[in-house]
Amino acid sequence: MSLSRTANIEGEFASLNQLRFSPPIEARFETEGLPERIRLAQATLFAAILLYNIYFVADWMILPDVLGPLAVMRLGIYTPLTLLTIWILPRRTRTWQVDGMLVGGCFLSVLMPSAIISFSASHYVATYQLGAMLVIVYMVLAQRVRFRMAVIGMVLIVMTQITTVAHRPEVDAPTFWYIVVFYLIAAAIILLGSFVLERTERYGFLQRLRVEAMIEHNAEMARTDQLTGLFNRHHLATIGVDLIPKSDREPLGALLIDIDHFKRFNDTQGHLAGDRCIRTVSDLVREMLIPANENTPPVGTAVRFGGEEILVLLPGMDAVQAAALGDAIRRRVEGVGIPHPGLGPTAVVTLSIGVADWKKGHTELDTLVNAADAALYRAKNLGRNRVAVA
Repeated sequence: MSLSRTANIEGEFASLNQLRFSPPIEARFETEGLPERIRLAQATLFAAILLYNIYFVADWMILPDVLGPLAVMRLGIYTPLTLLTIWILPRRTRTWQVDGMLVGGCFLSVLMPSAIISFSASHYVATYQLGAMLVIVYMVLAQRVRFRMAVIGMVLIVMTQITTVAHRPEVDAPTFWYIVVFYLIAAAIILLGSFVLERTERYGFLQRLRVEAMIEHNAEMARTDQLTGLFNRHHLATIGVDLIPKSDREPLGALLIDIDHFKRFNDTQGHLAGDRCIRTVSDLVREMLIPANENTPPVGTAVRFGGEEILVLLPGMDAVQAAALGDAIRRRVEGVGIPHPGLGPTAVVTLSIGVADWKKGHTELDTLVNAADAALYRAKNLGRNRVAVA
């Protein structure tokens, strides 16, 4: 992960209270959390079937006049619908779909008995209705629906309860308003808990991303040359075995690139200017390795091999193809016109390039690199600013 992406993750912490990440982070949060979200939902729904039907004992004790309809509701409607929900959940692809089904189930579990007990003559209806708070707590703490969905479920359930109690003749005004205040305060406290739970979950997710980013950044630092952004010798030693052809029929080309008269450039322009020169050349080399099709990987691997030397390994290229690419790189750098005052007022930076390819009998990359190095010296001896093939 790049430094900019690491900074983006740090920026997400500032918006935690909004319970919403930027679109890419939010998409990953939802995608990675969905399987566990579904497993939790299924487990809590199995528990809900058991507990909801055990509550039938309360029906029997204080609402005997509507016991039959409540039994049908619990065993004949709620239980089959919950089992159907458990079967459907793994087929959902979005968290809001899962939460929507869970909130809908909780609302239905309150709405159905509320409709039935409106026909009851029992004086305990208002007391019985307080049991809806158990459903709300279950929805928030057990099912862990997202805060925004919890708000929707809370509003639906509380309004159902208040409406049911408001139509009970035995409930006087003080009792009614006490119940209203009780539900509103309880709902606010539980919603606060829902907010804290989701914020904590999101905070933990960002902490994990931060650790992953740090590990990836450290790995990138270990394999990358800090001046040029190219791979370093250490990384070459790591990937070298993978680049060796598996058979003599698999070509592998190599370019060893050297900036002409670089010592004179440093001596006359200073080391900081020399660093800028190396960076510019490295950027141009990397640019030449990138295909026109952005979805295609680079045609080669560039490594800062020495002070101003760059090694390019080209799987799939023989010496002729590698030489053609090397000459294109040489002409590109010369064409940019990086001033080289140490050679004269109109002089520009040029490259000498040695080319070699994998030969039958080669067993290690060092042999290929040595051949490219010998070709590089020949290019220098022939007058520099040229490509020589081993």
